[in-house]
Amino acid sequence: MIGAVRWYSSTQEYRSGGKRLVTGHNPTIGTRSIKVLFLGQCLQYGYANVSKSATFSDLAASMLKVRFPGLAFKFDYKFLYHPTGLKAILKHRLLLSRPDVALINLPAMYAARSWRVNLIYEMAPEVVDSARSFMQTIEARVRGSKERRQTTMLDKAFAVRPPISIEEYESLVEEAVAECKRASSCRIVLMGPGRFNEDTIEDYVMHSPKVWSSVNEMVIRVGKRLNVAVINAQAALSEHGAEVFIPDNHRWSEYGHEVIAREVEAALASQVIDLSHN
Repeated sequence: MIGAVRWYSSTQEYRSGGKRLVTGHNPTIGTRSIKVLFLGQCLQYGYANVSKSATFSDLAASMLKVRFPGLAFKFDYKFLYHPTGLKAILKHRLLLSRPDVALINLPAMYAARSWRVNLIYEMAPEVVDSARSFMQTIEARVRGSKERRQTTMLDKAFAVRPPISIEEYESLVEEAVAECKRASSCRIVLMGPGRFNEDTIEDYVMHSPKVWSSVNEMVIRVGKRLNVAVINAQAALSEHGAEVFIPDNHRWSEYGHEVIAREVEAALASQVIDLSHN
């Protein structure tokens, strides 16, 4: 089984190799509903080679339901467009859906290459978050089609931002998580980037494993300082070969998603059990 636990002072860091932290159903949790927020990029939504049902987020959700059959889970999936909007979008979700646990996936790509950022999102990410599904519905009806396009009029004004520095990335993440802890009882779980794929043909300005490691270390530092759980996806994937990636790409294969799903499920299960104790 994958999903052992390493400890950094009072912070939990989850990685592969060894016993699971939590096993079996805990009857003291009862039948309450648990809301889980997945905040991240395309890895949690699927792409050409991996369907939504095969992503780590959907797999972990299914595993949680099996582990805790007495619980009613509600899962919320939201897109993180850029770290500059993390604080606002997280605050918005805490007010709107009030999750019990939030998993924040923090990729390295923001620090690895220039990024096209929606200007409306930069000014008010919570507005984009609320309005996108509504605008897609309206535009689909206007076109008279049952199919919704992935873009709306909200997506048409972009600015290109240079790679974000590790220092700025760290500051944005720490500020967002600290504000979340101050304003709510939601439990935060952070997850950094996976392993760098040496065989990738993707064109990054800073095409180096060092960037991936630096972002991963940054996430672990924030977790230690703020006493929140951290899933070390990089360490988990490092115990496997190229099969965890889509060929020539940094995106995870279905097998890579399975590996990470076990890590995510173990970390979220720990938070669910802690909720029952409190």
